[in-house]
Amino acid sequence: MKSFKPSSLVLSKLNCAVMAAIMGLSVNTAIAAEAEAEAQEIEEVVAVGQRLKGSAGAVLQERQNQAFVADIMGADQISRTGDGDAASALRRVTGLTLVDGKYIYVRGLGERYSSTQLNSMYVPSPDPTRSVVPLDLFPSDIIESLSVQKSFSPDMPAHFGGGNVNIRTKSIPSDFLFKIQLGTSYNTSNSDTGYFYSGGDDDWMGRDDGTRALPSLISTALKSDAGLEGDSSTTLEQRQALLQSLDWQVGPTEKDVDPGMNFSVALGDRFESDVGTFGVLAAVSYDNEWEVVKEQSGTNLGSLGCEDKCFAQTYDGISTEQTVRWSGTLNLGYEFNNNHKFELTNIALHDMSDRVRNRDFFDANESEEGVTELRRVDVMYEEREMFSTQLKGTHNFPELENLFFDWYAGTSRANRDAPGALDVVFQTNLNDGVFESEQLQDVAATNVTRDYQTLHDDVDTYGWNMGIPFYADGYELELKVGGDFSEKIRDASNIQFGITHRGIADDFTFGSNIDQIFSDDNLANSEFYTSVTGSGIFDDGTADGDKYSAAHKLDAYYFMADFFYENTWRITGGIRWEDFSQISVPFQAHTNFFDGTIDEVSEVAIKEDDFFPSLAITYIMDEEMQFRLNLSETTIRPDMRDVSSTYYVDPLTEFLVRGSPTLQSSKLKNADFRFEWYMPSGNNLSVALFYKDIENPIEMVELAGVGGAAPQLLTANAQSGELTGIEVDFLTDFSFIHNDLSAIFLSGNVTLSDSSVELGINDADGVDSLFEQQLKEALEADSVSNIVTNNKRRLVGHSEWVANLQMGYDSTDGFHSTSVVYNVFGPRIIVPGTRGNEDAEEKSFHSLDLVYSYFPNFNTKVNFKVKNILGQEKEIEQENLTLWRQEEGTEFSLSFSYEF
Repeated sequence: MKSFKPSSLVLSKLNCAVMAAIMGLSVNTAIAAEAEAEAQEIEEVVAVGQRLKGSAGAVLQERQNQAFVADIMGADQISRTGDGDAASALRRVTGLTLVDGKYIYVRGLGERYSSTQLNSMYVPSPDPTRSVVPLDLFPSDIIESLSVQKSFSPDMPAHFGGGNVNIRTKSIPSDFLFKIQLGTSYNTSNSDTGYFYSGGDDDWMGRDDGTRALPSLISTALKSDAGLEGDSSTTLEQRQALLQSLDWQVGPTEKDVDPGMNFSVALGDRFESDVGTFGVLAAVSYDNEWEVVKEQSGTNLGSLGCEDKCFAQTYDGISTEQTVRWSGTLNLGYEFNNNHKFELTNIALHDMSDRVRNRDFFDANESEEGVTELRRVDVMYEEREMFSTQLKGTHNFPELENLFFDWYAGTSRANRDAPGALDVVFQTNLNDGVFESEQLQDVAATNVTRDYQTLHDDVDTYGWNMGIPFYADGYELELKVGGDFSEKIRDASNIQFGITHRGIADDFTFGSNIDQIFSDDNLANSEFYTSVTGSGIFDDGTADGDKYSAAHKLDAYYFMADFFYENTWRITGGIRWEDFSQISVPFQAHTNFFDGTIDEVSEVAIKEDDFFPSLAITYIMDEEMQFRLNLSETTIRPDMRDVSSTYYVDPLTEFLVRGSPTLQSSKLKNADFRFEWYMPSGNNLSVALFYKDIENPIEMVELAGVGGAAPQLLTANAQSGELTGIEVDFLTDFSFIHNDLSAIFLSGNVTLSDSSVELGINDADGVDSLFEQQLKEALEADSVSNIVTNNKRRLVGHSEWVANLQMGYDSTDGFHSTSVVYNVFGPRIIVPGTRGNEDAEEKSFHSLDLVYSYFPNFNTKVNFKVKNILGQEKEIEQENLTLWRQEEGTEFSLSFSYEF
């Protein structure tokens, strides 16, 4: 509301010092000039103070003035902690935990319970295994602020569980801007020798030059009636040509990796003219990093090969990964006057990951220590990218009783391309423990597998809102209505085939590298093939449904009222109506024909509409203290992949995951109560209680693996769930001890929560719950009571506690800034236990970072960071056994930036 008064903390000098500590130091030349005129002799000290005002103070004031519970992180705070992307930065926010370095869990709810927007607009995800956008795609250089709204308001999507993350990118500058930054990094784990391959000539750009692409010969053969293997008329020469068309130069060979390097450039300005003000901001960034880590994992928990419990297959070895990221933004703005503004935002994000793993492989069915031992090599190359164009307009009409009208329109597309993935098992032959030879695993059913995956998402979104304020003695009222519309289309495919070991003559299976066995000379030699025509060399593993198209459409309207009474009570509420429809169409393998009838496809389509109310009451005790109460109803809808019975591979556990065609949306009832205290000194404290009641929560359950294959997870509807908790967030300097210590501050947040989910398994009642129906359909079983270990447990991904602490110091001369940042989360369930086995839990990970910044002058910054000082490993345990473990080294990084 326009008459809502900011607390005196935004204006106090001490707040400038304390908040400059927590939010870091940013450059604002306009205010610097004002400070210089006011106090020429102490220019550097004054510069520290007003670095805050345009950023950190505004962020804190926005949080205080919000009608709904929200946490906001500004660009300066992100700079202060040295986080390189949105995902890493958000783990500092109260109640948020980071999973797999990409996905945010809000208040212990899994990533499907959060939603992501870019500048308040929908954007697609390039990750087929997750329903939300992987937040590591967004480099911190383009971020102005991150807003995490934890209570639902009618102007936000009703797909709302833990919260909504809105990534707000940098707009046009207030003055001329030219900034360059250079940096380098080194991880202690990279001291180990890794394994890698030559790749393509454009790998440094994060793009494949076609080396890994599916050859046209293979694509044509797959679509033919005879298929990849061919028929009786297929000749040896034809099969040789197919094999030779594939890229086999993948080694791998030993490699010492290079230090990481990065740079960014930003250029912008603002131009006044007779017809208004124009602005432009352009920025590019590039980051190339290597990581060598030791990795262990296990699958198929049982008693095969041991007396008690053990994994039937285990892996132990080295993973070597190159990551290349680049981004580009071009923002254009026009202001006719203060009442009419337009902004065009263009963003391009690209991320390449190229990983080689060389691991010892133990299989209880095949390994014999000292006689026959196994080694597994797999290569995974992946490109993810997102392009977004957004146009927004803001219009105020003072002559029409201060009526305002805002509108937006955007189009985005996301792509994922994962060509040429390879997986091969080698067999080491020993005689009394002495090495004799190495060859492809001598098992008839074993293949060298190749995978080619693509995904393309298009999202078009547009919307508007308009409102009008009313003023009277003692109160203000603002009425607001709006519309929100989006359409999303997805096309995805997965092609998998194998080169059978049995199709290769025994003498040619020997060798330690793929490029040795599948050399040009071998492939051209007719004796390489078991059959004179090469038959039996190919095995097409592509299944029906591995190619699919999907779409959803959302139409929404909302109404809100914001009532402010005598600067004491604020009541904000309204209702949102959404009409949602979604359909997923699977295709037969290598064709454009539906896999099923029209009726079968229609049965799994989702069509629903509903009203979603929200109410927020704020009691403003004085300029420093206020209380908030939020009540709302929301929903969590299945993603496109969740209603498909085809499998995808979870990137963390490597389990096969499938959906349930009958999956239903979850309904949530949410309550939040929060106390906030903004002190004049800049110190602040907030305490929040929250509660969520979930009907038909979407959970996962493990299914049994078959024949040593990877375990399988089913996405299904549990019966009910609950989440309760308390959050505490604080900032304090140490002036209460002595005034000389006011430049030292401590900030942090702690979340304590508890959750429960009731799956709904009860054979005795004679009635199948929704969960039992979906589990029986997946297993084709009559009873499922003995499948799940715990019918009642915590929600998957829920941590009972999360803590963040930061201690910082800013020197009084403005030259130095230091922060020590600590983050930890409680154990969380990754895979629910089955058949009497305990749940698999990710163990607590203690992260301790040190960030030091040196400002030689007002334009220059040198930043040094030590990440993961404790060097702790990430680990998932089940039955006190290591399901997955990865070494995390200590990373040192150094950067230099200069602003002209």
